[in-house]
Amino acid sequence: MEAKEIFNNALNSNYLIIEEEDLKPILENSEILRVEETHLSDFIRLIKFEGILFIQELSLKNEIIVRKINSLADADKFIQERLDFYERKWDGCGCKIDYYE
Repeated sequence: MEAKEIFNNALNSNYLIIEEEDLKPILENSEILRVEETHLSDFIRLIKFEGILFIQELSLKNEIIVRKINSLADADKFIQERLDFYERKWDGCGCKIDYYE
């Protein structure tokens, strides 16, 4: 699938699960604004494509998820919440992320 098609599909849903082979065109055809290592579930990336912001992350089920994010402030909040969750996971909190909300 081409990057434009993937991002357009992500615009029309709360989140989009993509195949591993679709990640490469996304990363090659967008501007990566931020990358955070989760140490448990790969990276969280803030991506800009045609002026629109997206978050790309990997669920604990190894699903590659892409979702539109409204602003840099929302992206920062989203990423920080995820990083805080992963930090608590290291401490054995037993908590879970709902990747599909």
